[in-house]
Amino acid sequence: MASIQVAPRPNEIDGCLQSWADHDEVQVVRSSMETGAIKVRRRFTAVVWLVDASVTLDASLYLTFRDWFRVSCQSGVLPTRFKTPWGAEVVMRFTAPPAFDWGVDAGARAFRVSMTLEQMPEWASL
Repeated sequence: MASIQVAPRPNEIDGCLQSWADHDEVQVVRSSMETGAIKVRRRFTAVVWLVDASVTLDASLYLTFRDWFRVSCQSGVLPTRFKTPWGAEVVMRFTAPPAFDWGVDAGARAFRVSMTLEQMPEWASL
């Protein structure tokens, strides 16, 4: 197996996320038949794991987070490390640019960042 480059997470960001909703990527194909029942078959034997997550951070960490995504993670090309709600560190990558919401705090002392992450099957053991 080829070596996987994992982008370092900034020390100021601990990798914990406040909201976490995960599910597997759909891995079955459903085909209608001319007659009879719908045929269902697996497309893959390994599963891509998807996570919708968010975290509220201090305003001083905005540029750190943004640069982590844009530079260290190469805008989602390289995976990085996150912490699951059960405390395990996992390797995942951004599937799209994170969304930043400054409406969290009227004084703009904090922002909420929402993101969708994915873990490829071969990263499960990293």
